[in-house]
Amino acid sequence: MKRRHFLLACCLFPGLRQAAWGQRRPTTVPTLGRANSAQRAFARLLQLEDQRYYHEEELLDFLGSANARVRRRACLALGRIGDPQAYRLLLERLYDDGNARVRAMAAFALGELETTEPLEDLRRTLLREVEDLPVRARCAEALGKIVAANAKTLDADTAQSMLAAVLASLPKPTDDVPANGEREALAALCLTAAMRMRQAASAPTLIKLLASPNASIRFHAANALARLSDLPEAGRTLAGAQEKLLTHFREEGEVVIRVALARALGALGSAEATDSLLQGLVSDVAAIRIAVIRALANARSPEQAAPALLARLKDNLGRYAEVPAAERPTWAGLLETLTLAETLGRLKVLAAQPLLETLRTLPTGRVGANPEVEVALARLGADAFFGADLEKPALPPTDDWRAQASYFAGLAALPPDDARRGQVVERFLAQADLDPRARTALLAAVPKTPERATFWAAELRYPDVMARAAAATALAALPVTDAGRAALIAALQAARDDAQNDAKLAIVNALADDPSAEAQAALEAALRDADWLVRKQAGDLLRRRLPPAPDADGRLAQLAELRRRVGICRVNRVEAFYSRLVRQPARHPRAIVTTTKGDLTLELFSEDAPLTVENFLALAERGFFDGLTFHRVVPNFVAQGGDPRGDGDGGPGYQIRCEINERPFLRGSVGMALSGKDTGGSQWFICHLPQPHLDGGYTCFGQAIEGLDVLDRLARQDLILEIRLA
Repeated sequence: MKRRHFLLACCLFPGLRQAAWGQRRPTTVPTLGRANSAQRAFARLLQLEDQRYYHEEELLDFLGSANARVRRRACLALGRIGDPQAYRLLLERLYDDGNARVRAMAAFALGELETTEPLEDLRRTLLREVEDLPVRARCAEALGKIVAANAKTLDADTAQSMLAAVLASLPKPTDDVPANGEREALAALCLTAAMRMRQAASAPTLIKLLASPNASIRFHAANALARLSDLPEAGRTLAGAQEKLLTHFREEGEVVIRVALARALGALGSAEATDSLLQGLVSDVAAIRIAVIRALANARSPEQAAPALLARLKDNLGRYAEVPAAERPTWAGLLETLTLAETLGRLKVLAAQPLLETLRTLPTGRVGANPEVEVALARLGADAFFGADLEKPALPPTDDWRAQASYFAGLAALPPDDARRGQVVERFLAQADLDPRARTALLAAVPKTPERATFWAAELRYPDVMARAAAATALAALPVTDAGRAALIAALQAARDDAQNDAKLAIVNALADDPSAEAQAALEAALRDADWLVRKQAGDLLRRRLPPAPDADGRLAQLAELRRRVGICRVNRVEAFYSRLVRQPARHPRAIVTTTKGDLTLELFSEDAPLTVENFLALAERGFFDGLTFHRVVPNFVAQGGDPRGDGDGGPGYQIRCEINERPFLRGSVGMALSGKDTGGSQWFICHLPQPHLDGGYTCFGQAIEGLDVLDRLARQDLILEIRLA
């Protein structure tokens, strides 16, 4: 029986798969010759990844190498290339490879594919106690990713079965799990998988693990609880364990755990939870204060939380007045102050209006200085947002697109039927010289209703690519009409030469649920687009439309033909480029990011993400980042920069492929910002705190090893002055 036929049989007949557990078969594929050294294999695999080229025969050769490092690297390549049919090859490595590190990578890669076929195999491997712990850990991680990616289509029994396996693999709350060991890693990935699966049934187990003597387990349990707390059933479980949560919050000594617990307590919203959180408001740790302020936004009794929040905001404004004028635009304390504004707006504390009006113009002196304040005022009502003078509503300056964009964020938060909102929207839409970046923000305030379908269709002809993308997204939310379809298809044809593919991707997605022959033809035409991401998205949508095949071989033939039509990503790089990357002597080069707040030293992971690091350093070398801002700073989350457009929608004019790897996102981790898979370019971020929900979804390509105090002081619009290689 040939290899691939054996694999297919294993997938169709579980009995064969069970028999394979008896012993691992030795590798039978011919090994690479001397001319194909490990480095040459790594270079070729990197090239296949960069091209997103699923060359099965060649990949089979790499999977059959006598060198375990090559086999492991080939598994990672299959996950990154992302062809769903690769699960067959990866399952064989998971079952049969004699090297635990290869098996672990096979499991990791199966999670990246996000296809449901290997779910049962992963579940069995996770529960197999004689299996190596790192392999079981990556199986748990893969289960979490696959269940999350298929949440809308996966049947409830299967999802519950996968969660049960994950929970059964966790230690007992009283187990003394050694720090930084394999058992801790297994627990962490199981808890992250439970978080991703988003089932309330995991809440009781998570609550018990808050008592674990291992700090990592407590953190991941608290983090998972916080992210599940919006589920009604999980909320009821949390309410029943309120006293335990309050005790853990008061007695916990680790900052990151208290931050996560604050979020979980906030979801309760009870008087007892609010009282406990208010005590954390006076913490001398900024991260805890920020977490508490956000959590208090859910207080069921706003009058209980309001006095302390108002006092804190008033005190912060007083401290701001003492800051030298030159430092006010990027005063780090502004982040906490704006978080207070957000929470007071969510609680609709009318007494906050005078303070918000003061903050509204800081530090520029003009309306629209801060989007958080604009949204907070809008939540207090139209009168608070527009002002008392009905004839002269408060408006942003005409020469500052950032202030206008902030103001429009508040405008969008007003009730859709507010007459003044509609008047101001129309006023700015008619402004011929409105900056495209401001117009894109304004479009969020335009109703996405059938009555506005004609407007959205016309907006598809607007010159700015992001405005057209917004219009396509709006039309996707409306019922399909002949006029809307015609406008989308025409816009897709007109956008074929766009330097930035956002509009094309949004238009292709807007045609996804249109069953018409015209939409089918447009998606078929998109398979010929010069941009690989557009072809890939069209191919993914057409895969869902494939007519049923008479047998498994017929289905495989259909998928192979569609894959051929999508083709590979043409990157115009010679083999020597990839050979140079895998042979470079500095595996962890260092870059110094000079900002207006000081220097950050980054250690870059060339071995884990060589293409991403190469791109980052090439942009830095040509001065691309010099003078750009940290346009997005979210306290307790990330500081993000590298956008030449300045509004979060820009890039270098091209995209790079994701290089998802096993590195977790910790405090100081550096990642590539995305708007979808394989859409990275020049925007990157640094994490303020650990972010497990980003693991395995974004490329982690570096770590800040010096200057974390600088990271904590960064504020929105701080500048990147220079990035240089250390």
